[in-house]
Amino acid sequence: MSNYRITFKVAGKIVTAAKIREVELERYHHVFKVFNKKNISITLKGRPLTTAELLHLPLADAKIALAETREAIGKAKTLSLFAPEIEKSNKMWREIAENSQANQNLQAGIVEVETHNISLLQFMLFNQLLVKKNNLYLPSIIHPEHYYFDANRKGVQTIIETFGMYQEPSYLDLRPSNASVAPIKPDPNVDLIMIGKTFLKSLNIDTKLIGMHQLTQTDAGMRVKLGVFLPEAAPKEIVTGHQWHLMIEFNNGLQIAANQHPNAVQKILLQQAIKHLKNKQQSN
Repeated sequence: MSNYRITFKVAGKIVTAAKIREVELERYHHVFKVFNKKNISITLKGRPLTTAELLHLPLADAKIALAETREAIGKAKTLSLFAPEIEKSNKMWREIAENSQANQNLQAGIVEVETHNISLLQFMLFNQLLVKKNNLYLPSIIHPEHYYFDANRKGVQTIIETFGMYQEPSYLDLRPSNASVAPIKPDPNVDLIMIGKTFLKSLNIDTKLIGMHQLTQTDAGMRVKLGVFLPEAAPKEIVTGHQWHLMIEFNNGLQIAANQHPNAVQKILLQQAIKHLKNKQQSN
């Protein structure tokens, strides 16, 4: 039995771990069908599986099958395979942006998270691990609709994901921003605020979509407010869909974080980094 606990709330109501896993498995099935339409063979430990076999896999095996298949395909081929979907999603986001005012009438999708025995330092180590590995395997374990992932040490992430689990996969650049674009006032005494703007990678167009996550160390673990702020013309289904996306993503990410144990030097460096970022946030 694990010695940690993760609690998710949406609009003040707890969302159970069982429900999150149920939705996660549904999205794995969705991606298996997408791959089948593209005639992409999915393997588990090197053995190709039929769609029928894939749909009967337990969640743990579904994760491994999709992760090893994505890693085998590689980043360059993934971009080529999903070029038609990228073209469609570019058109959708461009229309949304053209019909929305920047930072006005944003649609908020908020997820609140409370952890017990998973600290902010452990979560930061997990983020470092994600960037260090910079592969397709680990992001695929975290969420089935992470088709592509590439990160640099400046905090920029390039992704292909079905944003908000809505329609086609989108090819996006997530670029760190400062407090000047914060869509809401930060909560009091927040330790770390992650704010980013989202651009269409292939067109370099601002989608007017903003992400803002707030993380605070507590005596027991960590308190997190995950936020995605959609432009006014975006379909409401994307807002709801991305709340589920965030719950799946952070549920898996936090479970990996629970197994990251900073050594004495890492603790000092991470605590200094948090203090520096907190001071910087407060001065903005």
